[in-house]
Amino acid sequence: MMKPSRSLFQLLILASFSIGNLHGQNEVVLIASKDNTLYENAAGSLSNGTGQHFFAGNNSGNLSRRALLSFDLAIPTIPANTQVASAVLTLNMSRTTSGGEVVELHRAEADWGEGTSAASGQEGGGGAATTNDATWLHRFFDSTTWAQPGGDFSSTISAEQTVAGLGEYSWGSTPQMVADVQGWIDNPGSNFGWVLVGNESSASSAKRFDTHENATAANQPRLTITFSNVTSVDDEPVPLPVQFELAQNYPNPFNPTTTVAYTVPFSDRRALPVRLEVFNLTGQKIRTLVRANQPGGSYSVVWDGLSDAGVTVPSGTYIYRLFAGRSGGAARAMTLIK
Repeated sequence: MMKPSRSLFQLLILASFSIGNLHGQNEVVLIASKDNTLYENAAGSLSNGTGQHFFAGNNSGNLSRRALLSFDLAIPTIPANTQVASAVLTLNMSRTTSGGEVVELHRAEADWGEGTSAASGQEGGGGAATTNDATWLHRFFDSTTWAQPGGDFSSTISAEQTVAGLGEYSWGSTPQMVADVQGWIDNPGSNFGWVLVGNESSASSAKRFDTHENATAANQPRLTITFSNVTSVDDEPVPLPVQFELAQNYPNPFNPTTTVAYTVPFSDRRALPVRLEVFNLTGQKIRTLVRANQPGGSYSVVWDGLSDAGVTVPSGTYIYRLFAGRSGGAARAMTLIK
């Protein structure tokens, strides 16, 4: 815990350090910016916007679950003139009652929401949908519906993976995943992410994966993109940013959730120890958002306005501070309103 005597001015000092310019192929690792589960339900009343997990496959009652997830590609690390070479999605599967099941990745074809719903228990049954949640019938509960129940997505399989026991699984890289990501970079307005579809032909086939809200940072969904910067003959290659960066949260002010994006510098080591923490203005630590070893790249994490104890914090200004490696850290202020 930080000492209460530390001033707000001291907390807001931004520290940065340089890394070498990298030309040719570059790599970024992104954490999902939003995710949710579509629970088959005639009323379209179930969702899990703030849950720790999402699902793909059928439950014991033979009702389908489909996962939605999306990544924010509008970051400085990925310039507009990027040519994507590979794209790999990595998920942690944390609960199953079945053997090996094929889980498909499809490109979503319409925007969708992540509200404040929260499923109880193991989260397989979903929770009561809240405003702007995605549900089986709704893109944004309860005002905007999908063209088809169960979500609007391409019939083309972007990638598929057989998921069996607990642990980490990767989809890609495939030509279709590369095309998906390239399309989102070239046309950000088309970036609606992917839909995960499991075995929907038999009961008890569902697989549970961890979301970007999961308390274990290493288990959160991540997308690894390898890319190069396309330049004309007369242009110099565009390097990756050479500074340790902590972005302003968005939205700000916020209620109930906000996203914090940050860049971990590329290092001779494979990963750097990273901590992202939230403090109140007295210097008391409220929440640890990230504590993990992370390779160089761009990341984002969502704060839901809860403390480490799971208690909703009051309205006010909070300081979020990032430490990476041996750097002195960077800090910014954000405002929660209710």
